[in-house]
Amino acid sequence: MGNEAAIEVENLEFGYGETPVLRDVNFEVKTAEVFVVAGPSGCGKSTLLKNLIGLEEPARGDIRYFGRSFTRARQSGRDDMLREIGILYQGGALWSAMTVGENVALPLREYTTLREPEIRRLVSLKLGLVGMAGFEERAPGELSGGQRKRAGLARALALDPDLLFFDEPSAGLDPLTSRNLDELILKIRDSLGTTVVVVSHELESIHAIADRVMMLDARTRTAAAVGSPADLLESGPASVREFLTRGGDLISNTRKKGESPGLQS
Repeated sequence: MGNEAAIEVENLEFGYGETPVLRDVNFEVKTAEVFVVAGPSGCGKSTLLKNLIGLEEPARGDIRYFGRSFTRARQSGRDDMLREIGILYQGGALWSAMTVGENVALPLREYTTLREPEIRRLVSLKLGLVGMAGFEERAPGELSGGQRKRAGLARALALDPDLLFFDEPSAGLDPLTSRNLDELILKIRDSLGTTVVVVSHELESIHAIADRVMMLDARTRTAAAVGSPADLLESGPASVREFLTRGGDLISNTRKKGESPGLQS
């Protein structure tokens, strides 16, 4: 794992009118780590993600990608930075009128000058990477929930991004499909060196994939703690330890990072 900061967030504040959502949020994400933003409902996880990718504008503070300010950049500079970012939304966000292959090809046709044979080759490559080789001609409506997420991930990987953002990737998935997706996230980080930011409240996923976790506090609207899951369990604030252990003896039954997601005998 690299030591260079892929993302730096400094004194970030955001609100709707007089209602604060995020206050004085500070953190950095290291290159090639899996960084999870977690916390209870209403703590601002999704709002933070929207700020990070430019769907919302912070009232104060700065967001930097590899040392470049995203917050202060002109639109052309932001567009350049966004091309280095892939995003997987909760439902996959596939265009229903397009085939799976056409969905994955969309960013390649939009942002590159590649010819169609090369685009088709890259589409097959990206679908193969996420375990969906041969699905090019399928319609999104023919896919299961897990397959839609994988197809959305293939599209997010189309431009070989340095950064990948996941918005609640396990939402709506059965436990086995969720485990397979977690394993895929680690595979992409390990094989491509991609920096991954995951917004999640799913404890199994957090313990399985996170190098570090930032816990947001719904009351103070800021970060309650940042650290590895093990460190936060041992010495984090009481509210953080309670969140990470809800459901009783969860930790002893939780998958460890790198464990195979396959069925156990």
